[in-house]
Amino acid sequence: MMNHPVYKQVLILNIARMGDVVQTMPLINRLHHEWPGVAIDLIVDRRVAPAASLLPGLRRVLSRDLSERTSKGSEDTSEDLQSSAGLAAWLQALKARGYDRVINLTFTRRSGQLASLVVAPDTRGVISVNGISVLNNPWFAYCVDMHRSRRLNRFHIADLLALGGSGPGPWMPIRLSVPLWAESWADQFFESLGHRHTVIAVQIGASHGRKTWRPENFGRTLAAISRQADAAFVLIGTAGETEPAAHALAAYHAAGGTQPLHNAIGRTDIPQLAALLRRSRFLLTNDTGPMHVAAGVGTPVINLSLGHVDFHETGPHGPGHWIIQPDIACAPCDIEQTCVHHVCKDQIIPEQVAALSLHALGLRSFPQSWTGVRIYESDVDADGLVRYRQRVGERDLSVDWYGAFWRRYWYEQFTDCVSNLECQEDAPDFVEQHQRFQRLAPALNRIVECAERLRDISRHASSSSSTAMLKAAQNELVAERQRVLFFIKDSPVFGPLTTVLLRELYDLRVLDQAARVERQVQTYRIWRKRMHQVGNRLGQTPGAPVGAQPAGQFREDCTTEVGREQRANN
Repeated sequence: MMNHPVYKQVLILNIARMGDVVQTMPLINRLHHEWPGVAIDLIVDRRVAPAASLLPGLRRVLSRDLSERTSKGSEDTSEDLQSSAGLAAWLQALKARGYDRVINLTFTRRSGQLASLVVAPDTRGVISVNGISVLNNPWFAYCVDMHRSRRLNRFHIADLLALGGSGPGPWMPIRLSVPLWAESWADQFFESLGHRHTVIAVQIGASHGRKTWRPENFGRTLAAISRQADAAFVLIGTAGETEPAAHALAAYHAAGGTQPLHNAIGRTDIPQLAALLRRSRFLLTNDTGPMHVAAGVGTPVINLSLGHVDFHETGPHGPGHWIIQPDIACAPCDIEQTCVHHVCKDQIIPEQVAALSLHALGLRSFPQSWTGVRIYESDVDADGLVRYRQRVGERDLSVDWYGAFWRRYWYEQFTDCVSNLECQEDAPDFVEQHQRFQRLAPALNRIVECAERLRDISRHASSSSSTAMLKAAQNELVAERQRVLFFIKDSPVFGPLTTVLLRELYDLRVLDQAARVERQVQTYRIWRKRMHQVGNRLGQTPGAPVGAQPAGQFREDCTTEVGREQRANN
């Protein structure tokens, strides 16, 4: 009797927009590498199911009207989700399939409830524990933690999801599967244009006004290209982008545009859009969903990275793409920040974008004259992850160094693999940070000791006097921690580790009091260990091994600095 192989089953929840769904592909590839023959089901909102249908390697796409139910504003409880008409039976059917792993890529409380209700031996991403949302994987936790030190992040979100949902593995590009009927439609569309020019796809709009280049600048750029290239243009986008497209078209003609400009806005579904983009030489766009579709069909992208967009997180995935970012101190801005000037929208010069476009067409060498921008080119690093190499613009040596440092450090911490990236020279501010660490080391020991004392008191607490001792020990721990936090809050070395500490402490709220104080000790010990690891990896000590000044001196220094800041604010 033959023994048939038992294949693994995985359920992925990605209740998000089109671009996010396309960026599930690296995770799907990685799962097939981890578990050959794996059966993968993907849950998406019904509105983006056509995008999910383009993803190869899936057993089935499960679509429902979920975006509002799983949004941040939804107030459904786990009981509400299970009692909802039709949803309870659907969840029960999912649970009955016996998934080996559930991966929740949607960072909301309601999606965490859904993922937890399916029940699997391995659930990753946001989950619900006693009605409280927690992040059940270090890579998914990093997706949240990195926003406190965003400029030092060098992981693309698609790679983070692949690492968290599966693990490290070889580089595999995103490649969408476009149906034949959509390919036939695209052939007919281009034939209907009545010419055989090289075609450049252009999207003028975006999901958020803050990240859009001015339509008039698009028009001027296309006009400059048209005077030097035998190329036609096709505008893409949703029906809601008609007005900005009209402004771009007017600017195109006013600037002397000479080549055909065709309007496909609102005329394509997602498979048709993919087929259209496959036939384009490149896509000129803001940060948009179609940008990820273009990358997924092998079409190069010239991406205008504006506003709160950070291309390191969400830029076009894979090698061969170009990113233009304004060279200003506030770029990228915080997503919660209100901008009063929008300087970034005028910092990028249309004629320079046209020059890069001509280079992408193979009509000229890489432009040497640039003003006010940083230019990046995407490729794949030695660990099989996407990176962006700066080609033009002022470099911040400290941000560059610490960005590379943390990229390597977290990769090795979370994968238990040695990174293939080259080791760096000493940190540019090594002496300063080394001295800071010397003052910090004994304070870390003191915090751990406070946590251990709180645990020991808690273990034997049985009277009102014990309650007073617990409160005093807790206050002492908080006070010691606050001194350290003030000292390192802006440090590119120790700040990121402390963000992780605070989030891990916050996640302990799902435990009862006794378990919490036990786990709290472990959390502080891990933090101390990581602080020592980082402190000793900044470079070669110019003298004796890392030492430590007296803890009392550290506390005095911190108190003095706190007082100085308080006086300055009064």
